[in-house]
Amino acid sequence: MGHLFFIALLTFAVSVPADSQRNDPTTVYTRAWSSEILDGGHEKDVEGVAFSPDGRSVASADNGGRIVLWNLARRRKERVFSGQNFTEVAFSPDGRLLVGAGFDNAVRVWNVRSGEELHLLRHKMEVEALAYSPDGRLVASAGGDRVIKVWRTDRWTEAFELTGHTDSVYGLAFSPDARVLASSSRDRTIRLWDVSAGRELSVLAGHRDSVYSVAFSADGRLLASGCRDGTVKLWDAMTWKEKRTLAAHQDSVHGVAFAPGSRLLASASFDSTVKVWEVPSGRLRRTLTGHAADVNAVAFSPNGLWLASVSDDKKVRLWRVGK
Repeated sequence: MGHLFFIALLTFAVSVPADSQRNDPTTVYTRAWSSEILDGGHEKDVEGVAFSPDGRSVASADNGGRIVLWNLARRRKERVFSGQNFTEVAFSPDGRLLVGAGFDNAVRVWNVRSGEELHLLRHKMEVEALAYSPDGRLVASAGGDRVIKVWRTDRWTEAFELTGHTDSVYGLAFSPDARVLASSSRDRTIRLWDVSAGRELSVLAGHRDSVYSVAFSADGRLLASGCRDGTVKLWDAMTWKEKRTLAAHQDSVHGVAFAPGSRLLASASFDSTVKVWEVPSGRLRRTLTGHAADVNAVAFSPNGLWLASVSDDKKVRLWRVGK
């Protein structure tokens, strides 16, 4: 804990920060879409990534059983949380708790500040999807057993189960108002669930292969999904009708994430790239290269200044978001 790591700055140029960014301790004034590597944290494939709600930390999870917490202001490794074969990581909305899950059939909950493991929640098979509700009341987890478990965070007991998928569940996302849970599966469907009632609302069946990931836009109007066939679909979250298909990746899309303003969408692919899309037009804005293997997940910082990506190359990259 607390060991310094080397930062590999791939491309850089000093720029003048906007007034709103001058007091942001996480900001490094590099050229738009340049990247840094957070190095020295992982020896295995990195599967999951999440920013803390205050944007001061990022957590990265690897399938060797390590979740690394990085301090972004100091650009250094702050803490390591241990377990087995992690695939997913998420912060609580208040930033006090960290949740991780993976192939040991378990969901683990830690106190971020102390590093203490507080709870261990069990599935019958591997856990490949995880989501923390924006209101902080629930955590959803799912995976190989095809069952979505929804946990109460006041007691860390199971609130209810959601069943309907006919194969492994790969993605979970709560809507911004926490009323709807989206799930995606190897069965090629996306299912929408009424969280308060614990019932299915709709099934979206437009994909032709396994659906690895789902994400809601910050305004709650759109749902994005990433598919094994290399496509990303955008869905109207009011009507659940497909709005657009984004096709540019050469391999599976394993992660999708909206920027805070909902105007940009990032997709992570097994073609070793991250692509950034303009949401209103569907135009490809940028292809980010640098990873040397499958890119498994992406996440935007809460202020929208940074995009994090993680890969089987055992690296965490931070990309400076351009306008």
